[in-house]
Amino acid sequence: MISEEGVTRSVRPDIVELPSGPSLPRPGLLVVGVGGAGRHMAAQMPGERLTICQEGDTGIPGQRQVLLRKGELAVARTSSATALHVSDLPWKARLVDAIGRPDVMLLFSGMGGETGSCIAPLIAELAPFTTLTFASVCLPFSVEGPNRRSMAREGLTRLRGAAHLVAVYANDPLIRLAPNLPLAKAFKVMDQIMLALPIDLSECLTTEAIPMLKGELGRRELRAGIGYGMGLEKERLAVEEALTSPWFPSEEFQPDSALMIVSQGRPDIGGLEDCAREMAGRLPVRKLLVSSRTDPSLDRRVRVSLMLGYRF
Repeated sequence: MISEEGVTRSVRPDIVELPSGPSLPRPGLLVVGVGGAGRHMAAQMPGERLTICQEGDTGIPGQRQVLLRKGELAVARTSSATALHVSDLPWKARLVDAIGRPDVMLLFSGMGGETGSCIAPLIAELAPFTTLTFASVCLPFSVEGPNRRSMAREGLTRLRGAAHLVAVYANDPLIRLAPNLPLAKAFKVMDQIMLALPIDLSECLTTEAIPMLKGELGRRELRAGIGYGMGLEKERLAVEEALTSPWFPSEEFQPDSALMIVSQGRPDIGGLEDCAREMAGRLPVRKLLVSSRTDPSLDRRVRVSLMLGYRF
């Protein structure tokens, strides 16, 4: 367990290390990408993958996929969640069979278009036997118009009711994050942030940790940040950068819980402790869940992947 030596009694949050270790059972994971944006994100994830796209789109080479016709998407868009749940539609049966019964489902989708806004929530609803459904979704730019924004809001509301954890990434902050970069390169920066925590989580998640994640982060809107550090103060630098994420709301909204995963080039419990103390001194949340993993590609750097839970 993490020692809290040196942390004053006034410091909050409570620091809780997630159960980890090679001897603990690991859950089976399924990565699902819905629509164009979801397919792009899922292709960069390790493990078993499934893509769900409109007929005519290209899936991930060598991976399973379900193609939906325009008429089937129209039914999904115009039917209520209750009607779809009780219906006996062949294409819905194809989705159920493709999803199966994974322990954990990591779901990626863009919201605002017909496929993502309608099918991503349906996928979460069709996986009642999944112990943890963690959805990561991006919202359209404001300039894309009120129709796409309205469809995104409707889809997100429905998704929150079906998935256990929902991480939200609006596209607008990309303009602040990388104002001088071409849009294609800015999206690569967004990819890095959107993928960091799901990849880190997939590498260190144990079956025992799942109830803790659901209890502390469930039924909240999750926002993410990522930070890197190197040198003598690498832990402090990584924490500071993670806390500057443009996806965090203004200071008038305060998170009530957080998850931090510390990735290091080599195993070092001291690095995890340093990051935890640094984060606890800066983050006004009730509880901070922490875990760590080894990523040899980092060499002497440290990466902090942070997820904050808000009750808006």
